[in-house]
Amino acid sequence: MKKLISIVLTVSLLFVCALPAFAAQDALHYVVLGDSIAQGSGIYNRDDACYGKLVADTNGYTYANYGVNGLRSWDLIELLKRDNVASDVAKADIVSLSIGGNDYLQQDLPKLITQTAQGNYKIINDIQDNYREYFAEIVGMIRESNPDVTLLVQTLYNPQYGALRDIYGMATSRINEVITDYLAANPGAFVLVDTVPVMEGHPEYIAADTIHPSAVGNVELARLILRHLKDLGLGEKTEPVTNNPGIDEVPFTSYVFKAIRDFFARIISLINSLFKR
Repeated sequence: MKKLISIVLTVSLLFVCALPAFAAQDALHYVVLGDSIAQGSGIYNRDDACYGKLVADTNGYTYANYGVNGLRSWDLIELLKRDNVASDVAKADIVSLSIGGNDYLQQDLPKLITQTAQGNYKIINDIQDNYREYFAEIVGMIRESNPDVTLLVQTLYNPQYGALRDIYGMATSRINEVITDYLAANPGAFVLVDTVPVMEGHPEYIAADTIHPSAVGNVELARLILRHLKDLGLGEKTEPVTNNPGIDEVPFTSYVFKAIRDFFARIISLINSLFKR
């Protein structure tokens, strides 16, 4: 009888010790891909408080973030070929994707702005055509690597106010048009996460650099993604857990960004006034 009790206790102890391992295996793996919005630029403690981290903390996911400042769509294609990134995407349960803005911002921006202000849309249209090809390849690579993954694709919001708003709006609308066109042609390829209604009209959601989400903006993006995940049965909570609240970034470069933005805004206003005469 004592031997039987000893065996039962030993088995029970082994089972209890194994529970954390089973729990860890049950955690969904969440991967964030894309540009500086995905990375968390705009806040100092991006590793702790970007929207991807907030989503992961809220739902208890394991988490990897491969957002890169300045990343363009063709750069992401190369990033997806790296062994560590490809491996993480292949085992992911959920992938969030934010890409496209830098296809415009990393081009000859002064030329793009001045030509667009004059009514010449060739550059902006050419970039859209190229993005259409690159975006299809990105989605195809992710799907080929991991057919069962839940892929969340974010639209691009327009962060600008004033004279630059119209030009940024043209660029963001073309990116979003590619994304929605792809989904219409390929139903179920991904879940559309529309950031526009959440971010636009709320300057407090935009960081001091006038482009990226602020700390509050990251919370709002996390809340938006959490709602989608709950609808998909991949989480229960919609209110982001903030273990380390975001700290808004106000570096010297933010003032440089603002000065450049204001300079181009004045140039655009001048061009517009000349063409209206």
